[in-house]
Amino acid sequence: MSRGVLDGPGRDLACLNDRFVTDLADTLDPTQRLCPHLQPFRERLQGELIVRTRQQQWAVTGPGTLSAEMRLAWLEQLLHLWSPGHLALTCVRHRLGQVRENHAGGLELALGSVIRQCQERLARSEALLRQRDLRQEAFTHVEQLFHRWRSGYFAAFSPAGRCYVVLEELRWGAFGEALRLSAPLEAQRLRDMLRERATLQLASDAGAATRTRHYFSHWLTTPPSDGLMDYKDTLSWLGAQRDAGLHPVSWSVTQTWQSVALGMPRLCSAARLADAMVEEVFSAT
Repeated sequence: MSRGVLDGPGRDLACLNDRFVTDLADTLDPTQRLCPHLQPFRERLQGELIVRTRQQQWAVTGPGTLSAEMRLAWLEQLLHLWSPGHLALTCVRHRLGQVRENHAGGLELALGSVIRQCQERLARSEALLRQRDLRQEAFTHVEQLFHRWRSGYFAAFSPAGRCYVVLEELRWGAFGEALRLSAPLEAQRLRDMLRERATLQLASDAGAATRTRHYFSHWLTTPPSDGLMDYKDTLSWLGAQRDAGLHPVSWSVTQTWQSVALGMPRLCSAARLADAMVEEVFSAT
C-alpha cells in the first residue's frame, strides 16, 4: 500500500497548497476541462487535505461529491487557513470572477464575498511586497530550490520532471512574485539567470554537456521507486494547466500518460529543455 500523497511527493512541495486552492477554484467553473485521468488523484489529495486540516465537515459526503456551495465555502476557509501567495490569490480571483460572470447559479453573493476578500488581500500583499528587496528574495529562493534539487529531494521524478517541479515551486513563491512585480528588464535578467541554473543542473543530472542531445525518453523516464505512480500523478497534476499546443515541452514532461506533443523535440539537450520550460512556465506568470 502506497503512502499518502502528502507523505510522499507532497512532503517536498511548498507550492502544493497554493496549487490546490487554484485547482479547487477551477472545479467551480463548468467550462474548465478538468482531466478525467487526474480525478482519482484529485479526490485522494482532497481527502488527505480534509484530514490534515481537521475540517471533517467536508468529509461527510466524501470528497468526490462536494457540492459547488460546499467547495466554495471550503475554498474560503482554506484561503484564511493557508494565507496563499500572490499568484494563488490572483488565479482564484480571476477564476471566481469568470464563474460569477458566466455560471454563478445561486452562488452570486458568496462568490462576490470571496472575490472581494481576494482583492483586498492582493492589494495588501502587493503593498508589502513592494517595500521588500524582491530581487534578493528571488535569488535566495532560487538558491534554496537548486540546493534541494542537487541534494536529491526531487530524485523520484524524471530528470526533466525535476526541473519542472523546481520551476513550479519558484513560480508560486518569492521568485514568481519578484518576476511579476519587477520592471521588464529586471524580470528578463531573473529569467536568464534561472535558465542558466536550470540548464547546468539538468546537464549534471544527465552527466553530459549542456548541449549534448538525448532522445526525449532519456529526459522523461521516471526512475523506479516506491510510490512511482504517486510521483507521476503529482507531476501530471502540477502541469495539468499546460496546453499541448502552447506549452509542448512542459506538457510532454508532465503528461507522460499521453503521447508527447508535436512541438516536443525528439532529440533535445539540457539547454533546449531548460530554455523551453522556463519560457513556457513563466510566459503567463
